[in-house]
Amino acid sequence: MGLNFNTPVESYNIKGIQVDVKRDDLHNGDLDLPPWAKIDGVRQLLTSELIDKEKPVVHLAVRGSYTGWVLGHYGREFGYDIRIAYGNSKNYPRDMLDKIESYGATLVPMRPNMMQILYNSMGKLARENDWQKLPYAFDHPIYHKYWETKTKQFFDDSDYDNLVILGGSGVTSIGMIRSFLDMENFIMKKKVYVICTSSVPTVVGKLKEWETYFPNNVIIKDTPYDFYDEMDFYETPFPCNVNWDKKAWWWLEQNVENINGKTLFWNIGA
Repeated sequence: MGLNFNTPVESYNIKGIQVDVKRDDLHNGDLDLPPWAKIDGVRQLLTSELIDKEKPVVHLAVRGSYTGWVLGHYGREFGYDIRIAYGNSKNYPRDMLDKIESYGATLVPMRPNMMQILYNSMGKLARENDWQKLPYAFDHPIYHKYWETKTKQFFDDSDYDNLVILGGSGVTSIGMIRSFLDMENFIMKKKVYVICTSSVPTVVGKLKEWETYFPNNVIIKDTPYDFYDEMDFYETPFPCNVNWDKKAWWWLEQNVENINGKTLFWNIGA
């Protein structure tokens, strides 16, 4: 089977309102890869002409992210020297570090700090060692196009009025917004709700940078829950990543009655 490029849509009832869920967390198919919709996008970026196969590649993997696992997997498959930088705290899951190392990737432990400081420190290491950096959060047109292409046919064949998605940095939502709103034939009635785990200004800034922020059609919301709050008190009716998608589904449950029309929730990770 390999990767699953035709993940199912399931229907759920919230307060008497039907909401469809695109279970793209099942994108990993039968491979030893995480339940994560970004897998093939990461592969395409890694194996693109952007990256010189002869030089080591370093990437920062935050706690809760699957990036190290995926990069390790494809590094071994395609012959890349992968280095995974991470904040070396007692809270970083040991099983994830073991999984990354099992693929032959090199761990680069760093003193725990704020994300921007970690990223800058990794950049300094990359310059000193002549390593290549993958763009932060895979923020590159190749990755944007992957999501635009991946979702376009699905949206063309459906009639949803609303799309609800998580937004960490906002990068993944760029391609999805382009395809859902159909930039060539802009559909004014459609709305995208991006539920962010960083901050509203951060996501708005990222969408503005790539000319995908339309205030009447793209609504950015946050929740009261911190990124690392796994919300143990709350259960979702399908598997959700506790740092990202779980918060977006919680937001939808609280606000579904204020959304008009047919709604799709795109589940990116479990």
